[in-house]
Amino acid sequence: MDKNFDSLANRLKRNVYGSNKGAVRLAVLKHDMDAGIAELSSGNKLQVLDAGGGMGQISRWLAEKGHDITLCDLSAEMLALAECENIEAGLQERITLIHSSIQDLPSLLPNRMFDLVLLHGVIEWMAEPAAAIEAVAPMLRSGGAMSLLFFNRNKLYLKWGINGQVESALAGKSRKPQKLTPTTLIAEADLRKILADNQLKQLTKAGIRIFSRFFTRQLVASVDFEDAIKLEKHYCHEEPFASLGEHTHFILRKT
Repeated sequence: MDKNFDSLANRLKRNVYGSNKGAVRLAVLKHDMDAGIAELSSGNKLQVLDAGGGMGQISRWLAEKGHDITLCDLSAEMLALAECENIEAGLQERITLIHSSIQDLPSLLPNRMFDLVLLHGVIEWMAEPAAAIEAVAPMLRSGGAMSLLFFNRNKLYLKWGINGQVESALAGKSRKPQKLTPTTLIAEADLRKILADNQLKQLTKAGIRIFSRFFTRQLVASVDFEDAIKLEKHYCHEEPFASLGEHTHFILRKT
């Protein structure tokens, strides 16, 4: 079953999006999108689908750039938070909210085509990650861009090993599952095949949040925020660091 964040919406807002690690993730993701998707700043209005976009942080950022956004999410609570933030930012006219699963989007939006599709932190919470990509890929126009952010299972295994959670690291499965640890740990090689099968060509790969809070008990205040962002941006595309982010970000094009 796909994860519904209704019961965790406020916890996510407080512990993830309102935290230093959430701020680092958002800053580096925006940087990578700006660098890798030229049309974001071309002056042309894009039709954007934010599939599983939750509270809509990236939707609002793109709406501020002048683009039209369709934001869908399975969680009514997350959409309610998004609506409040949209109104506060004066962007409600540019962001259409849809309470829906990603799989239902093709039937809800028949014949709609988008210039940019976002799948950020979504597929790792789905029972079948391929289902999200298979649903939205046909809705992306030829030559359009996809921004895909997904949880990096290898970073999790590495952290388990470093922090002495040997049994979890060997099994590739936590002994004590956490509510905010993704349910589906997808291998990058398996994901690449799904993308190729859906005519999506990878252009770039970036590690998102490589250094920040690498260790479980790392002090949040030990590094200045701006310096932390500078460090993340400097190494986000360089291997092996690009493969060591808490999340991996692919920019893709529909062929």
